[in-house]
Amino acid sequence: MNMMTDDFKRKLQDYKDGKLADEERAELERELEKMELYQSYLDEMMGSEEGKGTKPEALTAREEKIHKREAKLLRKGKWKFRFGTLLTLFSLFIWFTFLSGIGSAIYFSAGEPDVNDVLKDVVESAIAVGYPNVSVYMSSNSGMYFNLKLNGKMTKRVGDERVEVGDLSGNFLFSWLRTYDFAWSDQETNNKFFYFPSDQSIDSSREWKRLDKLPEGTVAEAYVSYKQLYPTGDFLKLFEGKQIEPLWFAVDHGEAMAKGKKGFDPIITSPIGFPAYPNWHPGDGKVTKGERRKTTSYPAIEQYGSAKIRDENFIKSLRILAEHKMAASRLIPFVDMKESLEYVEKNGVKIYGAVVTGPTKEILKLKEDPAVSAIRVGKVALWNWTGEE
Repeated sequence: MNMMTDDFKRKLQDYKDGKLADEERAELERELEKMELYQSYLDEMMGSEEGKGTKPEALTAREEKIHKREAKLLRKGKWKFRFGTLLTLFSLFIWFTFLSGIGSAIYFSAGEPDVNDVLKDVVESAIAVGYPNVSVYMSSNSGMYFNLKLNGKMTKRVGDERVEVGDLSGNFLFSWLRTYDFAWSDQETNNKFFYFPSDQSIDSSREWKRLDKLPEGTVAEAYVSYKQLYPTGDFLKLFEGKQIEPLWFAVDHGEAMAKGKKGFDPIITSPIGFPAYPNWHPGDGKVTKGERRKTTSYPAIEQYGSAKIRDENFIKSLRILAEHKMAASRLIPFVDMKESLEYVEKNGVKIYGAVVTGPTKEILKLKEDPAVSAIRVGKVALWNWTGEE
């Protein structure tokens, strides 16, 4: 039976041109598969007949031409269908990318404060709390597929100048910190520690000697540990009248107590604390709208006072990091922010150390301060101090 009726030929041509409806195309493909099966069966039967010495009936030239044309149309139709499917998928990908870009912009700008500001604040708070005398101000850029890229320069203060100590970058997927990278230009920055108050004697003779050998006309950064815990207000009074300035305060967050269960160790390798000037969060300031732009003002901070404002700001930072525990645990490893928050809320803000800066010889005078237990010298720079001598 010759299946190449005019209607069948028309359907084959429409199949090749991609004009058939889905149902008709599927029906035609089933018919073509049947034809292939019939042909395969006939070839097998003809082969069997040849094996018996029976000569099969040869196809006429017209039938052979029709058969080849059917196979050619089938191949072209299949490739055209595959190409059309690929083109459709590619178009869907382009549209999804475009729509995800719009969705990203909407997602990260939603809320008050918006998600963008909240995530920047999480990163900046983590650095302020977990990295003594290091600060960072992040810039952000929302991209496709609900990604937010953050970048910032990490700096620390030595004397009256800020110096770069590295770069910090991160990538959020929605509100999950997917990747991050600390590129330290000064590896020593991340290797400082404090000593928790204890009855054990601490030998800082090498550090004091180093300060003594440094020449006049230099300024330094130093990590100073104290013999007891102080409330913030009392601790600030220790610096009145001194030509040095506290930059960051180390706060008791229970690490020494946790170590005490395994044998007391006064060395605090993962300190947390807060900068002398508060790390303000979105919503902390008073916004004033002007004709052209709005300005934000924050509470005034007294140099040796404002203890309540400082403590509240620090506890708020811990709450923010506890709420974003996954991001905090990646940026500040080895510190459980939820446990630290609970400990500080229960026991209050108690300070046992500070990062200070000032003229080298002024810092050396701390050797005679009975409240000081130990010191470690950080970065040193040429004279840039503008305070009174």
